[in-house]
Amino acid sequence: MTAPPLLNGPTSPPASGGAPRAIVILLHGYGSNGDDLIGLVPYWRAALPDVLFLAPDAPQPCPGAPGGRQWWPLTSLSPEARAAGVRVAAPALNAYIDHWPAPEG
Repeated sequence: MTAPPLLNGPTSPPASGGAPRAIVILLHGYGSNGDDLIGLVPYWRAALPDVLFLAPDAPQPCPGAPGGRQWWPLTSLSPEARAAGVRVAAPALNAYIDHWPAPEG
């Protein structure tokens, strides 16, 4: 079995400067990337000062979208194809989530 690809992407530490008490993971859509979503963080920081925000980039480059990423190809929109795509992307996302320590609560 091969290891899932390592995801990377922008992060934003808690505005409080302390250890995170919660984590919000922002997942972009087809052809986007984590940079598109991390730009939303300033709107939430005051209300969520103890939150670590994560915005991983999907594991695959997206054809026709320079700088864009995809979680899986959208060659078919059938329920079976989407379920298969989720099964392909899930191990990489799970590994990314497991990489981060649990927040202090």
